[in-house]
Amino acid sequence: MNMTNSSQNAGFIFVRDIRACGMCTIKARRFFLNQGLTNTDIQDFFDNGMPIARFEKLFGHDAMVQQVIKRVKDDG
Repeated sequence: MNMTNSSQNAGFIFVRDIRACGMCTIKARRFFLNQGLTNTDIQDFFDNGMPIARFEKLFGHDAMVQQVIKRVKDDG
């Protein structure tokens, strides 16, 4: 079952969205650490996603993050 556009996922960004933009999760982890997230925070994101609004507030200044946000919103 494809859960990508499930209403349960609406309004969230998931690690699969980062991968769908051709980005590496190892470098994403490094980016998140550099932005002040803890390993626990990052693992929670990888497991459960993050609301788009929070993701945008925390990381929206970054051009690569903006690509992920745009893709999720466009696929919405």
